[in-house]
Amino acid sequence: MKTHKDPDGLNRLASKMKKGDEKAAVRLYEKLASKTFGFFMNRLASREAAEDLTQDVFIKLLDHIDSFDERKGNFVVWFWQVARNSAIDYYRKKREDSLSDVCEVRLAAYTAENYAALLDAKIKSEAVRGFVSSLDEDEKDLFELRFIAENSYSELSEILGKSEGSLRVAVSRLKQKIKKNLA
Repeated sequence: MKTHKDPDGLNRLASKMKKGDEKAAVRLYEKLASKTFGFFMNRLASREAAEDLTQDVFIKLLDHIDSFDERKGNFVVWFWQVARNSAIDYYRKKREDSLSDVCEVRLAAYTAENYAALLDAKIKSEAVRGFVSSLDEDEKDLFELRFIAENSYSELSEILGKSEGSLRVAVSRLKQKIKKNLA
């Protein structure tokens, strides 16, 4: 039997959830919801879509928790694979509204006093989105799973199927790229 580290207690909570423990399900949601939402916000740039997909992932968790086998893998890896697959399914089903259309609607809702702060935030946000869109798919996954979802290197290794050492090098290179393009 393969054993996995469980520093956040997520494997234990998932096992309890499989046995019908509703409190364990609530704790899993509390520990993962904001990271999941951040992951989708980074990918989609739409609060509504990110909220919907976050909800969908947790519904899938409830519906499919029985398919998680703690003897075969780490819950965090299983969970993020569900999240990534949900994002892929979303792109297949629906095209995203253009960023400029979304921003124009948001800008129209603000008063003149808030405009300068909003404009500054919009410029920074577009710079980050522009940078992220310039990354290849592997770099985007790494950016989102490491910096947005805050996964450890061992979790990244299992999720992405790469060694921790190669991921540390890739993250270091990605940090250099971020400093070069966004500093």
